[in-house]
Formats: sequence, structure tokens, C-alpha cells
Amino acid sequence: MGKNYAPKNQDDFILGGKAADLWLRTADMCANKKVIPVKYRYTTGTGMMQSAEAICGAIEEANLIDLERDDPRKRLALQRAALRECRKMERRIQRMLESKQYPGVNAHRAATWSKDVLTVRYMCAGWYKKDQERAANVRKDTRR
Repeated sequence: MGKNYAPKNQDDFILGGKAADLWLRTADMCANKKVIPVKYRYTTGTGMMQSAEAICGAIEEANLIDLERDDPRKRLALQRAALRECRKMERRIQRMLESKQYPGVNAHRAATWSKDVLTVRYMCAGWYKKDQERAANVRKDTRR
């Protein structure tokens, strides 16, 4: 999508940018009455936006928790929450694709939207796995 408005530098939190891109795509899709008809905007649109908000919020909050000085369990829990929301969003997109109530959610739109969700999910899963290993190493170091 590439609608990341922040200037790029080496200190960017790439996953945060990808989550923001997902939020922007979701907002664009939910605002388009050809994608989500007006009669479903409140229910479906609100649910999709809440998921996008939850993903961004959990990722941003987890990033603010220092793995070594703060509670690593909380950071890992927030990462898991973002992963859960990604899976929920993927299922909702799939259900909209299968439903006749959302004729604007065609195979191309669903694939593009799902790709954004999967990108965030895979990046978050990698981050979670690395943090699990780092947290285990921190615990071993503090026991010594």
C-alpha cells in the first residue's frame, strides 16, 4: 500500500509502519460503500476498524516495553494479542469474500487486504519468537 507518511530512517519500527499501513487500508475499505455497503458499515466496518486499532495498539504498546527492564510477559502477551487479532481479521475478510452481502469484496481486494494482514502477522510472529528467546536468555542471566 505504501501510505506510510512518516519519513523513513534506520530507526523506524518497520512492523509499526506495516501495522499503520494495514490500518489505512482497512479505513479505506470500510469507508468505501462499494466494499462495505452502508447497511453493514456500522457492524462490519466498526468491527474491522476495531481489529485494526487493536493490532496497532498492541504492537505499539509492546514496542514500548523494554524486554530486559520491564515485564517481558506483558510484552509477549501484547504480541500474542496482536497475532490473535490478525487471525480474526483474516477470517472476517474471508467471510466477506464468501458472502453475497459484500459484492465489492472481490478476490483481488480480499487478496490485497489479506496480504497486508499476513505481512503484519508474520512480522509479529517473528518478533514474538525472537522476544521469547531473548526473554528466556534474560531469565537465565538473572539466575546466575
